[in-house]
Amino acid sequence: MQKVIVIIGPTAVGKTALSIELATKLNGEIISADSMQIYKGLDIGTAKLSAEEMNGIPHHLIDIRSFNETYNAWLFVNDCRKKIDEIFDRNKQPIIVGGTNLYVSALINNYDFNSGIGEKCYECKHKFEFVVFAVNIEPRENLYARINKRVDNMIEQGLLNEVIALKKQGLTKDSQAGKSIGYRELLCYLDNEISLDLAIEKIKQHSRNFAKRQLTWLRSMKNIFWLDGNDLNNNIQLITNCLN
Repeated sequence: MQKVIVIIGPTAVGKTALSIELATKLNGEIISADSMQIYKGLDIGTAKLSAEEMNGIPHHLIDIRSFNETYNAWLFVNDCRKKIDEIFDRNKQPIIVGGTNLYVSALINNYDFNSGIGEKCYECKHKFEFVVFAVNIEPRENLYARINKRVDNMIEQGLLNEVIALKKQGLTKDSQAGKSIGYRELLCYLDNEISLDLAIEKIKQHSRNFAKRQLTWLRSMKNIFWLDGNDLNNNIQLITNCLN
């Protein structure tokens, strides 16, 4: 059975750098499992890579929807399965990377959406073997410090201007894209509901809370390998060994 690498973990933990190095080493292609990177125009706040940062590695399921459209786990599972097939057909290694645990869980647990509610399909059989790695940084304070710094970097890179432009194009807090962390808070600021300083602090707080929820979810999952986000080279070796 062909093996699909899955790299998950909280925000700002180093999943992206690990996936790029891994794809370079294994002749891989990356499939994003990020529910907000699918939206065009949501770039800085979702930490999308530039073409240069992608280092020639093909990335999939990014910029596939307009911000006024909706997307869900059912669509992701179907889109992702198609991309996995295509990548294997090119004799490449699929690497799924992201922080949307619901999407990943639906994929690896064979959720059946035919009923419309999305439940595990225990009779379904995978055509792939998903090898799942969760990246974390301990102690928790170190992870939170990285999250805070990441938010500061996003502000410096022009996140506010990005949100201003999107708001002019019709982005609102009621849309699925507008509810994303970073966009929701700055939209509140632009609507004169809170100050800019408070909006930035709320982005940091909500990002930390989200990371905590991500880790809680991951610790409930079975059959995953935990990686230290501070040890890139060792993680590459560990993942490579698991494929053999």
